[in-house]
Amino acid sequence: MSQLPSRSEPDRRASPPLPTNSQPKKGLAVAALVVGIVAFLAGLVPWAGLLLGLTAFGLGIYALTRGQSKVMALVGGSLGSIAAITGLISTSALMMWLLSGNA
Repeated sequence: MSQLPSRSEPDRRASPPLPTNSQPKKGLAVAALVVGIVAFLAGLVPWAGLLLGLTAFGLGIYALTRGQSKVMALVGGSLGSIAAITGLISTSALMMWLLSGNA
């Protein structure tokens, strides 16, 4: 007969530990970087640069608070903030031109 451990005796056969993912997740940081690059390239387009820039900046800040890749989050957030500023300037210029009656 095989010997089974009794109920009072603990099972000595321990399962192997589950593998842990030692690399930090980078999803939000990559998203911030990609949206930041697109926003930077579209920064002079009214409204698009402003909205994409604010989105990239927000994603970068959120990625930093979640402990993701610091470099990608900072670069994406920085590009997003530059795009948001240029988008705000171009959107303001367009709105002033449209409201001045010269359109």
